[in-house]
Amino acid sequence: MFFKKDKSKLSSISLLLIGGLVIGIYGILCVYWGYESKSWPTTDGVVILSRISGSTRVIGRKASIKFEYYVDGKRHVSPLVSYTWKCVDYAASIEILRKYPEGKEIIVYYDPDDPDRAVLNTEISLRILWIFSLSILTLLIGMKGLKWKQVRAEEKT
Repeated sequence: MFFKKDKSKLSSISLLLIGGLVIGIYGILCVYWGYESKSWPTTDGVVILSRISGSTRVIGRKASIKFEYYVDGKRHVSPLVSYTWKCVDYAASIEILRKYPEGKEIIVYYDPDDPDRAVLNTEISLRILWIFSLSILTLLIGMKGLKWKQVRAEEKT
């Protein structure tokens, strides 16, 4: 029974480390896609949905944006404002809603190889830093857990 408990702690630590790596890789991909989107062609579009969604608590609320645009006569719809402008708070959501109200005509940056991929903003925002902070924090906690595990093992011997 002791071995099973010990093994589950190791699994939890491993999951924490893997989670930290996955979050970090996702952050890197968002920055890469953000840079990539800077070179995409543009087309005209219009915001078709601009609302607050989520729970009634302030921290759980976020902006829901959808916009439509046409490429080669085909209609596309996207909800992605930016790859690197991640909303982590209510104030940022309100800022997005003010910038992109329903009915507003906009310029859309779309991927020429996959016109379903599109964004409204190609600037690299520092708001992406929270993903890297979360990744680093998760990795540090996981490494601290491994160190704690090692110290406990040495104490038992």
